[in-house]
Amino acid sequence: MYCKPVDSIEIINIVSNFKMNKSPGPDNIGPRLLATILYDILEPLQYICNFSFAAGVVPSKLKIAKVIPVYKKGEKDHPGNYRPISLLSVFDKLLERLMYNRIFDFLNKHNILYKYQFGFRKCHSTSLALIDMVDNIYTNIDNKNVIVGIYLDLQKAFDTVDHEILLYKLHMYGIRGTVLHWFRDYLTNRQQFVTIADTQSELCNTVCGVPQGSVLGPLLFLLYVNDIQNCATNISIKLFADDTNVFIPGKSVEQTITTVNDSLSLLNDWFLANKLSLSLDKTSYSTFGKFTCNNSVSKVQLCNTEIKQANCCKYLGLFLDNHLTFKHHIDYVNNKLIKFVSIFYKLRDKLNTQILQMIYFSFVYPHILYGIELYANTSKTALKSLIVLNNKILRVLQQQPYRTHTAELYKRYNTLPIPELHVYQLLLLVHKFIHHRHRLPPAFTDYFSLNSSIHNYSTRIKNDLHLHSLSTTMGKRSIKFKASQLWNQLPSELKQIQSHNTFKRDLKTYLLNNL
Repeated sequence: MYCKPVDSIEIINIVSNFKMNKSPGPDNIGPRLLATILYDILEPLQYICNFSFAAGVVPSKLKIAKVIPVYKKGEKDHPGNYRPISLLSVFDKLLERLMYNRIFDFLNKHNILYKYQFGFRKCHSTSLALIDMVDNIYTNIDNKNVIVGIYLDLQKAFDTVDHEILLYKLHMYGIRGTVLHWFRDYLTNRQQFVTIADTQSELCNTVCGVPQGSVLGPLLFLLYVNDIQNCATNISIKLFADDTNVFIPGKSVEQTITTVNDSLSLLNDWFLANKLSLSLDKTSYSTFGKFTCNNSVSKVQLCNTEIKQANCCKYLGLFLDNHLTFKHHIDYVNNKLIKFVSIFYKLRDKLNTQILQMIYFSFVYPHILYGIELYANTSKTALKSLIVLNNKILRVLQQQPYRTHTAELYKRYNTLPIPELHVYQLLLLVHKFIHHRHRLPPAFTDYFSLNSSIHNYSTRIKNDLHLHSLSTTMGKRSIKFKASQLWNQLPSELKQIQSHNTFKRDLKTYLLNNL
């Protein structure tokens, strides 16, 4: 890896993108102050950053963290009920961002990061990770397979990273020479102190883990777990940072359970070799498809400990049940939103319409939007309660009578009902695939297929998406199939729009007009 020199333009761009309201680190210099004096100190700042990269040394003052404990829940006199928030110097964040840009370019150039790692990466998201995983389950059910999903829980994974193992892996990935010396110095002799009100503790050394609150910490962790893909090559491991999940298909229950137990053993060996701890109490599994199993014969187990089975598991914020009805998730969102109704009744006479609209998009809309590509892909009966509640909330906020047509409620706020919002999100995904494929993860590079790539016939539908033959209703619920159907039904003038923002605007108008 070659570490190119830092120029003043790069520093200015990084500082201008800092969030100015962030709290300062141990030196009490915040982003706003740095932005104010930046041009006065730009030349020496550029010199220090270049000298740090050339010498492979990180200034010791930039390796000190101020830790503020924030109360979560439970007894206030119990330390375990507090979340430690680590604050670093704004100059350290600048230096780290400069190195981050260089190392990330190197990783992308050589395609080093695992394609099913969806955490802390640009153009990757939990929604895309969920779509990839659930579609895989739909496809296997359509192929008459049974599937076992294993949800592994790692104990304090970020805090237990071994520095020597991490440095060895960086060397193996091609990060060597002065750059490797820089990372070694970056990780060693790091210190932290705890601050509560006006009292602070003594400095203490941190001997393992990636630095909390740092820019480089998440990326270093991705590299630390990157080779987990090689420990069990016969299965596909899905990662979102430290969330490790495995979905294993098979033609028979016994064969699948055997593969699951063998894979768990290999994964556990990898965890032990990398000094990561697997919590068996919090690890669970669920089954999909026609899964009937004699518990006395076939058990999912590791180290002679039986892994508990769950009929519904929370995966990346979405509740997955065995039959993919998403009833648990819809009930969860429903219970979250129903609490707002009485509050909105009291607020609507005290606030103007603009603020009430902002309240809807701040407190209600995000809960409805998250995972809608998947949970709204269920029966109308299962979705009805949430649709009715969303209509009621809009009616309350807009102070409209009961008989007001629901289409008018959504048009006033320029938003869509839940079924249409589901369609909208799926079509945005296809539009990215057709016109902006570089904005999707590598796992989605060939997610959809054009008819022109399947055959050479000059037909009217050669530029439409290819609909693969599926034999079951569950198979036809896959995002790959349903999104392709929806895209093919769109008017051609919409499909030809290349600008993603223009497409979003025109597609919403099209769907609203069809309500």
